[in-house]
Amino acid sequence: MPSYLERLDRLGRLVRSFKAHGQHEAFVDLLKGVTSVVREAEGAGAPELSQVIEKAGDILDDAVNWAYSDGDFDFLPSDAHLFDNPPGEGQAVEDMVAQVERMIFGRASNDTQLSKPWPQTPHSHPKTTRLSRFREGVAISATGATPTSQVIYQARCEVASDTVPCPIDAAIAADSSALAVIQQGGWKNRDPILTIYLLEEEDQNAGKSKEDKDAAKKHSYGGYRSMVVDPGLSEVAYHVAMDTPHRLALVADSHRIKSFSWGGDVAFGGWKPPHGKNVHTMKSAGYEGPIAVLPDGLIARAGKGSAAIWRIDGLETHKDKKRIGRGKFDAEDSWRDNDGEEIELSTGGAPVTTVTFAQSVIVPASWHLHEPTPIDLENGGKKVARFLGHGGNVNAFSTSPGDPNVFATACGDGFARLYDVRHPLPAVTIDSGRSSEFCLTVQLVHLDGVPTVFTGSDRFQNIKLWDIRARAMVYELATGNNSVRAISWDANHTTLYAATECDYMDRLGDTHGYPPAHIPGWAKQDPEEEMEQDNEGDYDSEDDYDSEDDDDDEHCWPENAHHDERYFGYAYDTGKHWATGIWQLRTMLTGQAQRYQYKQDPDPTVLPDFGRARMGDGYW
Repeated sequence: MPSYLERLDRLGRLVRSFKAHGQHEAFVDLLKGVTSVVREAEGAGAPELSQVIEKAGDILDDAVNWAYSDGDFDFLPSDAHLFDNPPGEGQAVEDMVAQVERMIFGRASNDTQLSKPWPQTPHSHPKTTRLSRFREGVAISATGATPTSQVIYQARCEVASDTVPCPIDAAIAADSSALAVIQQGGWKNRDPILTIYLLEEEDQNAGKSKEDKDAAKKHSYGGYRSMVVDPGLSEVAYHVAMDTPHRLALVADSHRIKSFSWGGDVAFGGWKPPHGKNVHTMKSAGYEGPIAVLPDGLIARAGKGSAAIWRIDGLETHKDKKRIGRGKFDAEDSWRDNDGEEIELSTGGAPVTTVTFAQSVIVPASWHLHEPTPIDLENGGKKVARFLGHGGNVNAFSTSPGDPNVFATACGDGFARLYDVRHPLPAVTIDSGRSSEFCLTVQLVHLDGVPTVFTGSDRFQNIKLWDIRARAMVYELATGNNSVRAISWDANHTTLYAATECDYMDRLGDTHGYPPAHIPGWAKQDPEEEMEQDNEGDYDSEDDYDSEDDDDDEHCWPENAHHDERYFGYAYDTGKHWATGIWQLRTMLTGQAQRYQYKQDPDPTVLPDFGRARMGDGYW
């Protein structure tokens, strides 16, 4: 009987010599063989398990690279699960992880119901938001014994949105006191923009005159205050992190990291910077990866094979507009318009130390602080764990205080996955993308102890809620025909935020592909008719458009939208980027920040306004 390592050597040779283009199933079978060896070795308690995991990981990495280059794959199927329909109805994810069982779900959605208009689909509560669409036949895990989870699983929420520049990413403070969204705006989206939402502060501009509101540095978003900051970087910022103890939002381009105060009550060398003030600048040339906020006031930024470390308490500040670092930053090659000296010219403080990873090939694309951490920065950058099963780049991580042993990932192969830190293979695989789109963002939460996953969709233009115990998607949330770039969960306010982008708006702010809408009376923001239930509890409405004669001269709908005007209870299109709370965050210009706020007794009429995109008209 060959050893585990010998079996992997054989499989590795087959994978690396595979040249049969188009025979995708045969190739995936080889990858399943690799993960099966790992599963067997772990189950047997093999003493060489760490070597088995390492060798298998190298084979799978080579396989992924080939699949998306010479292999002609658009999306690599899952190779690390055992079954599609696992036994044990109602079995908790904790039990499945303990038994090292592997499952996949999300593929068996009942597509026949997708063609039904929203009134003919299930509605779990009288105050369910009209921007949700439920799947039929799902016995959810939330009950009256878990009231918070029940509210969320019934989509009882109010939805608000805020127009923002084209969003890139978002980060929320550990105590949910602030949310930072990085965006690109200005001429041809060349300028970096930072918006900080103050989630603990109510709008104090209510009732003031327009002049007073315009003069304020903060503006209101869905009842919260926010501030928009030009970070003064020479490029668009692609990385953001929140330092909760110091009340700082950290943003970075390829040259520098800058910090901005959101609390106003933390002192740095005796200086308490006001809201939105640039506090620090850090020189990070050579370290262009993501930022991590570590314990003891440390900031890390990843580079190839190493990470740079700064200590917040030892950094100079911009008090009295002081420039930080030697000389001036060279902004000559910047694509930004700097006529108004928008680019701040500090070179920045140097790192106090660097950590060289034990493996020089490691180039972190995403940081997420979790214990135990897969890379030990305190002991020579050693890799202490490796997790297998991803068929593409990992786009996001999420953890939950409800179970410190479990984390979730969002992957470019279209799957979200749940891992137990004690096992190398995923415990749960969620087919969010259905071989049609990337999985860009994920949030793992435990609602009254009920494990729940939110995923954000790009092509499908929605947010999905997944019941892990029921092994099913419960509902979708509308994003106004916008693609989701980031989602953040606020446990203190039972609110989901989403940063979304309008794919039908170009970088000059013009919208395209918007013919007249066909909106039934029941799907308008203010419904023109009541939706009555028949004897079987189904909703019925005959007000369905079926002819171009019924074109709506006031509203338009993107011709390439993933769903039509009858899919949700409110036919909602943003026509721009936005941020929303409760369920989603829209961007501006081409995006929005949206908020889905869950409540025991929400007002379901609280909905964002229909967008202003028009046929043949550009809208800035």
